[in-house]
Amino acid sequence: MIVGSFTKIAQKKNSHSFGWARTWSENLGVEIDFNNHAHSKVYLLHGANFGGSLNLFGGFDEELEASINNLLQANEIISLDIDMPDYGGMLKKRKDVVDKAWCDRITAKLSTAKTLVSSDLNFDWLAVGDSHTAAYSRNNSAVVKQDGTTLFNQVKTNFEYLRHHIDKKPWKGVTISLGNIDVRHHFLRVNSDWIAMYDALFEFGNSLGIEVEYSLPWPIEFEGRKLPKTGYYKDQPFWGSHEERSELVNDIYEYMLYNSVNIVKAPDEWYRMNPEQYANEKMEKPKSVHLSPEVYRRKNWGIAETTLEDFFQ
Repeated sequence: MIVGSFTKIAQKKNSHSFGWARTWSENLGVEIDFNNHAHSKVYLLHGANFGGSLNLFGGFDEELEASINNLLQANEIISLDIDMPDYGGMLKKRKDVVDKAWCDRITAKLSTAKTLVSSDLNFDWLAVGDSHTAAYSRNNSAVVKQDGTTLFNQVKTNFEYLRHHIDKKPWKGVTISLGNIDVRHHFLRVNSDWIAMYDALFEFGNSLGIEVEYSLPWPIEFEGRKLPKTGYYKDQPFWGSHEERSELVNDIYEYMLYNSVNIVKAPDEWYRMNPEQYANEKMEKPKSVHLSPEVYRRKNWGIAETTLEDFFQ
């Protein structure tokens, strides 16, 4: 079973965290245990937004202790996405955790865990990029993400992160998810040359010698929709007006068509919807910058087959 670590996996089907767990579940063919029961073999999911530290907002309690004890009963533990953190050491530093020897047992047990990254799975297609990658991924594809990844930083690092996963095996093809953060925070804030960045991306894709799909950024959502601070940059939820950013997405789409690349995009009608309706119907709840898992590409949309004229119709 797939279990959570120190927070249970979200059960809300329109939650980004649920979407990441469901993607792993689909790719592994393993069910999700939303209550962290004891199992012989467990795949430990650290949370879609895990940042490397232990945040127990409600404090350490008996329910959490029972969940960890269930984990300790497993004969085999596999850490998903990242090497197993030293949760025992983190707990040992807390004043509300009295049994320090118990913390040492956790450290010893978890040190035996193996690490599994989705790009190690037996698929011939890879989806790789930012935190939106699962939403753009096709069925039966490995999915790896790095939160906060931008087109800007991938160009700057010569696509180091993408190369790390693409170079693992001879893939049939790859879906690249980049650009949403750039549209929200970078392109208009610093008036950057987005065309040059996409040229670099297309050049990189052409160099791979395999089929490549490029994601078109999502429609621009309702600006009155309050976002968590994790979606802010320099104390701002976005840079540029709704109209400016929508026009930019249209320009990116036109440039992709001009370059005759494979485009992965949401359905055309989403881009023409009332922004507030789009945010309420298509985006994650509670509110964030992510798409609801109920309308991921795996729900049957994908490669754009429309013309630019159709898009603006």
